[in-house]
Amino acid sequence: MEQWPTLEEQIEQSGIYYPRKYDITYRIGYVLQSLGALGFLILYYLNSKLQIIPLVIFESGIALSSMFLLVWKAEIKKFILRMTFAGVALQIVSVFIHPINAIYAGKMFFLGLGLTLVGGGGLVGKEAYCFRFNEGWFLLMIYPLAVIPNLFGFASYRYNLGISVIITILQFSFLRRKLSQPLLKKCEGNVCGLPETKK
Repeated sequence: MEQWPTLEEQIEQSGIYYPRKYDITYRIGYVLQSLGALGFLILYYLNSKLQIIPLVIFESGIALSSMFLLVWKAEIKKFILRMTFAGVALQIVSVFIHPINAIYAGKMFFLGLGLTLVGGGGLVGKEAYCFRFNEGWFLLMIYPLAVIPNLFGFASYRYNLGISVIITILQFSFLRRKLSQPLLKKCEGNVCGLPETKK
């Protein structure tokens, strides 16, 4: 049977700088996402206006994990980063537009949230593909359901609460599995192949 090199050996051979502390930081991003999801769920249930705080924590987690994501194809990381930060930028702009046109600002906010969740979906999708985390596939499917009905004004309080419960449960289940992994664990069956060598 062919013996594949360890992930650390592959990283070294490809000339990529990715120490273990980067993997730790990457995982901290998922901790922030899970805590943010839980905090949002609680404050949304209480109808608190402070629910924006855990949402910021959640999206900060996506941004952090995006920056420290290790993938062999640079285009994948660039796409995830662009979606994440374009979404954050749109949401920030929506805050300034709100006093002028609240309806337009609301749609812009949910569009921005949707783009950020595209980045988050790319992260959990990568983990699902590499490590067979079914929670990643489920999150990838549920994220659009959290945004599209709100974007078009169809969502109710109970609907959003239910979606938030599902996302929070999936996030913590995903987090438990991710944190239990050894650092710099390579993809199952080496499905990700070999890294692109820096020239």
